[in-house]
Amino acid sequence: MLIRYLLIVNDDVEDAIRIKKQLCDKNTVEIASQAQTQYMSNFPYQLIILDNDANDLKEAKGPKTLEHIREKNPDCPIVFTSFQPSWVNEEVKATQEVRVVRTDKLLEVLNQEFEMAIQPLPKYFSLPETNSTIIVTYNHVEGYPEGVYRNGKLIILSYDKLARDKAQQILKEKLQKIYKQFEWRADRDRIKNIFVYDGINGGEWPARMASALGHDVRMKVQLVACGCDWQRKVRTANADYVDLYKVECGGSRTLGMIADMILGIKRPNQEYDRVFIPPRIFEKGAEKYRI
Repeated sequence: MLIRYLLIVNDDVEDAIRIKKQLCDKNTVEIASQAQTQYMSNFPYQLIILDNDANDLKEAKGPKTLEHIREKNPDCPIVFTSFQPSWVNEEVKATQEVRVVRTDKLLEVLNQEFEMAIQPLPKYFSLPETNSTIIVTYNHVEGYPEGVYRNGKLIILSYDKLARDKAQQILKEKLQKIYKQFEWRADRDRIKNIFVYDGINGGEWPARMASALGHDVRMKVQLVACGCDWQRKVRTANADYVDLYKVECGGSRTLGMIADMILGIKRPNQEYDRVFIPPRIFEKGAEKYRI
């Protein structure tokens, strides 16, 4: 089927424009927000690209919009996008003629499965230099109190001792602090890396935090975890597109060495060769999901 007339539904206008700019000029592409789409009474499109729009820890908007579209047009093919497909609910995945794809794979799917020509993104869509690394833990970071270092090159969100039974509450507070401190649409391209510690006391919260941050910053988060309940952490990392590295229980010493490596510092009696994180992560930053 030759696609000529399509609709992009996405509350992140920048994303929608990037997608549109890379589609062939022969395609007629309309853009609408989730709210606008839910008031539309007619969907005469050959294809609809609908985003999950689960940003800033808020409930996803895409599923409700999908219900409305299907009430008006039960047959139009829909490509449902999300930077974290594991967050997309099962009702969406079971809906007729809906294909769920990771957002950064969208153009590849449009090209290969819908035979749409894809153009390079214009040069004026340049990205700012990535320069900030965030470390988040419910324990302390050896040698570093919580704070901002080198004008934002390193940001540490931590607790001043082992959190133990307070771990999950501390992580919730740190996550809320991050979302108050950053405007992700403006700041996300400046983030080079995020390291999150996952220990036994955090339960599901560290992985959930890594998944949430990875979604909104659009990058692979580095989950540094102790060996306790290791298989659960492996399953979570695979489902939520995060990198996983094993460290000592508590993570404080390794996180301190990671902070050193970010700032170019060497402290005595530190075993930097035991930080089993690829050098490219520190040099080039984590893998990012680009449209």
